[in-house]
Amino acid sequence: ADEHMARALRVISVQKGIDPRDFTLVSFGGAGGLHVCALAEALGMCQAMVPVHAGVLSALGMLAAPPGRNLSLTCQGALAEFDAAAIDAALTELVEQGRAMLAEEGLSAEQVYAAYSLDLRYRGQSYTLNVPWQGRDGSAAAFHALHRSRYGHHLEMPVELLNLRVRVWGERPRPVLSHEEAPAGTRPFETAKLYGIEGAVPVLSRNRLWRAEVIAGPAVITETVATTWLAPGWRCRRDAVGNLMLEF
Repeated sequence: ADEHMARALRVISVQKGIDPRDFTLVSFGGAGGLHVCALAEALGMCQAMVPVHAGVLSALGMLAAPPGRNLSLTCQGALAEFDAAAIDAALTELVEQGRAMLAEEGLSAEQVYAAYSLDLRYRGQSYTLNVPWQGRDGSAAAFHALHRSRYGHHLEMPVELLNLRVRVWGERPRPVLSHEEAPAGTRPFETAKLYGIEGAVPVLSRNRLWRAEVIAGPAVITETVATTWLAPGWRCRRDAVGNLMLEF
């Protein structure tokens, strides 16, 4: 299971020219914390984070995300052969469709922001790269630069347009996360015997970890909606709002 997930992480990082070792691996879902240390090690990463409310992070995201829509229109052909004004008109029509959708959620046109982009590829390729719309020449140049960044080269070939894309969104106040400090005094904890680990492993309650306290693995950190496995060699501390910051 770890190898399948590590392979998926390589697809969205290494295969796109991004070195995961420069980043922090963020896990979520009820079981994400069980795999995060192993996945980070597989990718050569030494930092990870298990966010507060990680087990229900998708639900939290639904509450925190601004209302928005992503709309697209297929327009396939050589980019140089498209009229720039026609592309502008098609993108504007997509924006108007998105604004009408958001108006049903109570947002006025003045409260809606928009971003335009194109899916481009070299003629004959089966995959695309998304770049901002900045005129035909500007978007073509951005595509060449992004292709060179992702794959280490660019080609002297015609650039083909596949899709027009528009993202429209509004603003909403972000929820404020708070986390109470654990009560002072002795912190009780249980222990467990785990396969492959010598000796008893402490089982700690996440909501009783003190801020900035360093926990050394191996340890199991439990909470209502998730469980985190702090593997041997890893250290963990809780930040101001309750995120678990892991270091190897």
